[in-house]
Amino acid sequence: MKQVAERYCEILQRIALADEAEDSEPYLAAAFELGRDLVGRMVPPDEMVRIHHESMTRLARSQRSLRLEEVVDRLNKPLLEASMAYGMFFREQMEAHYQKTVEARVEQAHKLEVVGTLAAGIAHDFNNLLGSIIGFAELAGDDLPDDSLRKQNILQILAASFRARDLVARLLTFARQSPGVAVPVDIVGEVRDSLALLRVSYPPELQLRYQPCIERALVLANPVQIQQIVMNLCMNAADAMDHAGVVNVSVAAVAPAENTSGKAGVCLTVADCGHGMVPEVQERIFDPFFTTKAPSQGSGLGLSVVYGIVTHLGGAITVSSRAGGPRRGTEFQVTLPLLENARDAGESIHDVTTLAQQRG
Repeated sequence: MKQVAERYCEILQRIALADEAEDSEPYLAAAFELGRDLVGRMVPPDEMVRIHHESMTRLARSQRSLRLEEVVDRLNKPLLEASMAYGMFFREQMEAHYQKTVEARVEQAHKLEVVGTLAAGIAHDFNNLLGSIIGFAELAGDDLPDDSLRKQNILQILAASFRARDLVARLLTFARQSPGVAVPVDIVGEVRDSLALLRVSYPPELQLRYQPCIERALVLANPVQIQQIVMNLCMNAADAMDHAGVVNVSVAAVAPAENTSGKAGVCLTVADCGHGMVPEVQERIFDPFFTTKAPSQGSGLGLSVVYGIVTHLGGAITVSSRAGGPRRGTEFQVTLPLLENARDAGESIHDVTTLAQQRG
């Protein structure tokens, strides 16, 4: 900035000391170019005005014999030229940024369309294959004793097959932007079932600890949506810890005063002690196709899908993370509104609301 201020001061002095007004034209052009340069340096307009005033003060002190009333009109022109260039170039940059944003969103929409077309194309054939695997595995398991090792292996095959079937269904749900049929879902039990599926595929070094602070809480959602939220958050937590450590999952009541909607809700928390995220990464984690993982390890769709589901359900998601220190790690909090006016949900809503108020 010091170099810019010196350059502007020089321009102002040349214009003030010019014999004729026409002699200052080249320096006015230089002031115009300086205005464009200020935008490139992301200098705010107030700073440009400050430079002008400082240059005026320096000129008055260095040229005490100069009658400022004789050149005052000249001294206003460089500021006007610089301001004009600043405004024009700033507008050009904003238009270019807007155009890039639109193009990026169109490109993302095309990518999502390709994903949807691909998923729809393979889903039918893939489900047929899974149907055969599930059917023959069940037939093979019927002939084995329940306490045999082979029976347990068959059950593992079935569990993995059911999970693959659910993954295809979730992929289709995302690709088609169809949330499915919303029904009253007990989020406490749904989270427990989702974690049971995850434990099958997790190594022994990775532990999933579930601590529900309430017994039952109903939300209006599709069960697949809740499963997808839990699985995506837990898989990200596992990746952050290199699949070794403890992922803490909890479900707790949220008092109306603590909820942005002003109504009682329920909060799902997924916390890990992994490497954490720097602020620059945190700002972009919900962007589609943004990922810090290797190309073969992630597509960058997981958290964007979670964000879309939570928003559609009328909830909110927040993240806090520390990339260093003894308390490093990441914590996601998903807050969803409790189901209202449901015939069989009255007791659950009353219990959870009471507990949330006691906690609040």
